[in-house]
Amino acid sequence: MKLNNYFDSPNAQLAVLAKMAKADGKVTGSEKMFLNLMAGKMNISNSEFEEIFENAEKFEYIPPIDREGRFVMFYRVIQMMKMDLSVDLEEIEFCKQLGRKLDIDDTKIGDIIKLSIMKNKEVVGYDEIRELLIPNR
Repeated sequence: MKLNNYFDSPNAQLAVLAKMAKADGKVTGSEKMFLNLMAGKMNISNSEFEEIFENAEKFEYIPPIDREGRFVMFYRVIQMMKMDLSVDLEEIEFCKQLGRKLDIDDTKIGDIIKLSIMKNKEVVGYDEIRELLIPNR
């Protein structure tokens, strides 16, 4: 498989999730299962998955132009942050950096991280996060 830096490619998206999984220095079985699930949804083969996982830092993620695509990516990273049932400072910092790259307001990023931590072992739904991301109507 040729590594590339394709704009918002599924490979680059999976690499972002792999970087989040590795942010705290360890990858748990639940994190690896979530990565495999996402790879399947993105039609990434097992061999591609392993290559991306091992070389995640070689992929440059360029956020999509559309707002919904950015929201979905942030949601996926939040889910990965919670996958091992603990939230570490490195993971929080990764979320903040990615949120800024996705052009999400710092206050909203903080609100979403707080909600995720408060919900501890519960799944935070996409609609809950999206509600926090949408500017006041």
